[in-house]
Amino acid sequence: MHPARLGKWLGGTPPPAAVQPTPAALRAASTAPESAAADNAADVPASWKTIASPPPPARGSTPQIAMARWLGSKYRTAPAFMETLIIEADKLSAAYRLSPNLLIAVMAIESNFHPYIQSEAGAQGLMQVMPRIHARRYEKFGGASSFIDPLVSLKVGAEILRDCVKLKDGSETEALRFYFGGGPSSDNYIDKVRAEQQRLNLVAAGRPLAVE
Repeated sequence: MHPARLGKWLGGTPPPAAVQPTPAALRAASTAPESAAADNAADVPASWKTIASPPPPARGSTPQIAMARWLGSKYRTAPAFMETLIIEADKLSAAYRLSPNLLIAVMAIESNFHPYIQSEAGAQGLMQVMPRIHARRYEKFGGASSFIDPLVSLKVGAEILRDCVKLKDGSETEALRFYFGGGPSSDNYIDKVRAEQQRLNLVAAGRPLAVE
């Protein structure tokens, strides 16, 4: 990273450009007393002294980890990625009063957990949302291009599904039909989502389940 950019990021004055030390300077540094090093450290801007370490990756519950491993094997995705999605999906399901594992099942059927996939109709991301139709929902995440963020796609899709449930008087089945767009093939779509949801429920309950 460029020194000027580093300083701006840290909120302090940018460090001086790197200078190759001479052999004499290296010898002097190796024999300098510890107090000299302490004095030099005191001259460093406070904003440079401590850079916060990133938070540890979220760790799910035992059922969430089991689902992450099972889905990772089935869809050939990294379990750590799946675990992050599962934790967020569980939070959204609780907040939006959706059945457990429903959002995860929708992601599986809609995109096979490929975050950058796009349909012929233009639906994008994990939850296959139409950015033009739902542009307003993306505004709080930085605009329609934010669909590329897997968690944004999940959050927007969950919000849409929640609204579909409200529109369909609380029926998740009819909400799924509406989310899919209706039509003769919507029954097949609903069956696929519900079947995957049931498999996830079994895995979460500790039942050994072969990967199809």
